[in-house]
Amino acid sequence: MFLVFIVIGIAVVWFVLGKKEEVAKVNVQGGLDLKYKELIDHFLIIPNIEIEKKNSYSMTLVVKGVNVQTRFTIGHGFEDVSVFWNHQSIMFGKHSLNWNFPEYLPQSQMIDKIEKELEIYQRNLIGNGF
Repeated sequence: MFLVFIVIGIAVVWFVLGKKEEVAKVNVQGGLDLKYKELIDHFLIIPNIEIEKKNSYSMTLVVKGVNVQTRFTIGHGFEDVSVFWNHQSIMFGKHSLNWNFPEYLPQSQMIDKIEKELEIYQRNLIGNGF
C-alpha cells in the first residue's frame, strides 16, 4: 500500500514539473496570446465576444446574451492545444464539442477544421428540429 502512495506521489510531482516546463516554454514563445494569435484572433472577430478568463496555459472567450452563452476555451497541454466549444441557450439547450491538435499544426488548419465541424453540427442540430 505504501508503494502505491509513493508511485502516485512521483506521478503527481512529474505532472506538476512537466506542466511548469510547458508553461515556461509557452512564455518563451511570447505567451499564449502570441503563440496562438491566429486562433485567438479568429474567435475575437465574433460580435460581442470578450475574454472571460485567462491564465498562462488557457484562455476562455465568451459571448453572452439574454438567453444564450457560447464559450470557446483554448488550452495548451503537453505538446498540444485543445479547443472547447460550449453553447447553452434556452432554445437549443446545452451542447459542446472539442478538438485536440498538435501544437505546431498550422493554426489556419485548426480553424478550418473547427469551422467545418461546427457548421455541420449546427446544421444537423437545426435539421433535426433540435
